[in-house]
Amino acid sequence: MSDYINSDLHGLISFRLDRLALALPVETVREVVPIARLAHPPQLPRAVHGILNLGGEAVPVLRLDRLLGLADCGYDLSASILIMRGEPALGLLVSHVDGVRTAGDFAALPVPPERTLNGCLLGILASGTAELHLLSWNEVLMAEERRRLAEFAARAQARVDELLTP
Repeated sequence: MSDYINSDLHGLISFRLDRLALALPVETVREVVPIARLAHPPQLPRAVHGILNLGGEAVPVLRLDRLLGLADCGYDLSASILIMRGEPALGLLVSHVDGVRTAGDFAALPVPPERTLNGCLLGILASGTAELHLLSWNEVLMAEERRRLAEFAARAQARVDELLTP
C-alpha cells in the first residue's frame, strides 16, 4: 500500500459520507458537479439514486453509502456528484467534497479486517489526527454490476435522446 502511495498515487479527491472521510485517486474522477435535480424513472435499482442529465449525457448516480454497506447518509445542498471516468459514465453521490489533496501529505496505515468497506478500501491515509479511507474505484462495483449499469445507462440515454429529438 505505501508503495502505491509513493509511486502511483499523486492526487486525491477527498470527500465525506456523513462523518466518514474518504478519498479516491484524482485520475479516477472526471469531474465534480454540485447536487442537481435527478430524474427518477420507474424501477430504479436500489443503489441508483437517480439519473443526471449532464449536457445531454444520461449519467446514473449511485448511492456510494449503499455500495459500501454503510447506513444511508443524509444529503443536503452541500452534496456533490463525482462523475467517474469510464464507460458508461457513472456518478457517485457524496455528502460533501472537501477538495484535492496531495498523496505525499499522508502516511499509509494498515487496514484492520473489520474496516475494509466491503473490500473496496486500498488503505487508510493519516495526516496528523485526520484519516482518509482511500477507495479503489475498480473494487466498488462487481463486473456484473458494471454490466447491468451499462445496460441501464444505455436505456436512460435512449430516453434522454428521445426527449431531445424534435
